[in-house]
Amino acid sequence: MKWFRFTLLILAVTVISASSLMDVIALTDKHIKPNFLLILAVFFAMNCDSYDVIICCFSIGFAADITSTLIGPYFISFGVIGTILSHIRKIILMKKTSQQAFAIFVTGILIQLFAIILMKIKVSNAAVPDFFETVATSAYSAILWFLVKLPVKATGKWLGVGVHRFGLKPNE
Repeated sequence: MKWFRFTLLILAVTVISASSLMDVIALTDKHIKPNFLLILAVFFAMNCDSYDVIICCFSIGFAADITSTLIGPYFISFGVIGTILSHIRKIILMKKTSQQAFAIFVTGILIQLFAIILMKIKVSNAAVPDFFETVATSAYSAILWFLVKLPVKATGKWLGVGVHRFGLKPNE
C-alpha cells in the first residue's frame, strides 16, 4: 500500500464529502447523500491484508469524525466494523458486485448504529440521524457502488492494494 497516496485520496474524499458538491446528488428533502468514505472502507476491508485494513479503516473513521460533530465515534466504529469485515471476507467470498453492494449496505447500517451508541454514551443530547436516514444513506451508497466500482478498483491499483511489501501477493 502506498500510504502517501492513500492519505491524499482520503483527504480528497473527505473534502468532497463535506462540501456542497454532495448537495447536487442529494435525494429528498432530508438531503440523503451517499457515504463515499463507507464505500472506500468496505473496498479496503475486502481487498487489503488485515494489517492494512486496520490502518485504513481507522484512518477513514478519523476522516468521518472530522466531518461530523463529535470526535471519536466514527473512528472507533469504522475501525472495529472494518476489521470484523476483513475477517469475515476470509470465510465468505464476496466477489460479485451485488454481494459487495450488500456488504456496503449492511456495514453502513452497523457502523452508523455503533456510532450512534457511542455518541449517546459520550453526549446524551447529541443530534444523531434517525433510522430512516441511516438505512437510506447505506442503500444509496450500496446502489452507487454499481457505478463507482471500476474507478474505485482503478484507484486501488494506483494505491497498491493487493500488493505485498515484497512483491506480488501469493495465491491463497
